[in-house]
Amino acid sequence: MTTIALITHDIPDPAYVDHDLPFLVDALTAAGFAPRVVLWTDGDIDWSTFDLVIIRSPWDYPAQADAFLAWLDRVSALVPVLNDPDLIRWNIDKTYLRDIAAVSEVPLVPTTFCTTMTEVEAACAAVEAARLVIKPSVSAGSQNTGLFDTGDPASLALASHILDLGKTVMVQPAVDGVQERGEHALLYFNGRYSHAISKGPLLAVGGGLLNGVYSETIAAVGSSPDERAVGDALIAAIGTVLSRRGLSPHAALPLYARIDVVEDPAEGPQVLEAELFEPSLFIDSHPDAVAHFVDAVRERLLAAPRT
Repeated sequence: MTTIALITHDIPDPAYVDHDLPFLVDALTAAGFAPRVVLWTDGDIDWSTFDLVIIRSPWDYPAQADAFLAWLDRVSALVPVLNDPDLIRWNIDKTYLRDIAAVSEVPLVPTTFCTTMTEVEAACAAVEAARLVIKPSVSAGSQNTGLFDTGDPASLALASHILDLGKTVMVQPAVDGVQERGEHALLYFNGRYSHAISKGPLLAVGGGLLNGVYSETIAAVGSSPDERAVGDALIAAIGTVLSRRGLSPHAALPLYARIDVVEDPAEGPQVLEAELFEPSLFIDSHPDAVAHFVDAVRERLLAAPRT
């Protein structure tokens, strides 16, 4: 029987519960696999006993990114890992957006990456929108992410804090209407569209989270033809970037991808992020979603390179 490790974290905060895991365990078990939910930090695990490791929700990695990447190196030397470790290393830092922009015309939310306060100040001054977003290029769960009125000194304070953490600052204009409408997330398995959800706004103007807690408001939605076209084009661009980085077609294809899209009133759908590492998949939002995931896992096992 094929044994599969589903990798998660050990954060006690109930806001960080991975709600996908029970559905994935039940569906994979029903399909004849032997899944097991495992903490990546568990030092007692013999990883060589698994046939496949699937990275799902190691949401504590930002505070120990070096340790996580070292763990990823060790585990991938013993057992196949999905998404591919080289894909993860590329996607873990949102500077990947620059690579996407270099190979495609996929519409992206304009982003400036800054490594000094001088660069931050210039980037903030150049934002023409009424509001802007400050966040680190490596993060999870909206940690150290803030929405501010343009010109608010608190935006520079957050940027300074991010730089003090040794991270790169991202400066983005806040797209009009997103604070009221939220965004859409398009889910792809093995490069095929599966389902979509809407996510309500998380950020409070002035910094921090709405109501002071991380709480996602999720609803199943259909995706528009324009959104699908943008999502499909982004999946293709990911393949182009990773093939140029030397990855095989098998390694460059994400088992799962979540494309976060916002609707610009003037420009149409724009990609905010391409989550290829540890995104929530919102498996329970669509009746066929978990079957799509299981089919994708089965396909990848069958197509895995022989060693």
